[in-house]
Amino acid sequence: MKKLVSIVVPAYNEEENIPIVCKSIARTFENSSYDYELIFVADGCTDQTMTVLDCLTAANEQIYYIEFSRNFGHQLALKAGLEHASGDCAISMDCDMQHPCDLIPELLSKWEEGYEVVYTLRKEDKQLPFRKRVSSRLYYKFLNTLSSVELECGTADFRLIDRKVIEAFKNFQETEPFLRGLFKWIGFKQFALTY
Repeated sequence: MKKLVSIVVPAYNEEENIPIVCKSIARTFENSSYDYELIFVADGCTDQTMTVLDCLTAANEQIYYIEFSRNFGHQLALKAGLEHASGDCAISMDCDMQHPCDLIPELLSKWEEGYEVVYTLRKEDKQLPFRKRVSSRLYYKFLNTLSSVELECGTADFRLIDRKVIEAFKNFQETEPFLRGLFKWIGFKQFALTY
């Protein structure tokens, strides 16, 4: 039997991006040895996101969604999606295609090697304005002075977590979670992929 991968995607007013994400995920798993479910979390959308999701879920039994009554924010949307994931592992990614689907096979490969959290580090984009690059570095430096958990610069919410990690994560009751820090702190065998 194929292993099931849950893909969790928070969406806030993403009516144009959702079909693109669905096609990209479908291509990624086309000749894969894995099954997948795609869980969108509609975070209080005010555009046509829900209409798009209704159409997609009616046409594809691998696509699901959770609809929030209002905008609760990216981190709580990720949390809700992960709590409803039924896969052997879950991959969280953004809906704006900033997280490349072609990295998913690498995440899965590291998971098959025994890593229970495979997180990603975004390389610094030299085309970004100097102020943006400096502010990003300062953000991580400041964050690391406040915490005993060291977060590498560029740590993203694009990650794979094993079923064991999902079950441990479900025990946390934070109302304002910072998932990058939480998943780094939670332990388990971890690996960082740079993109």
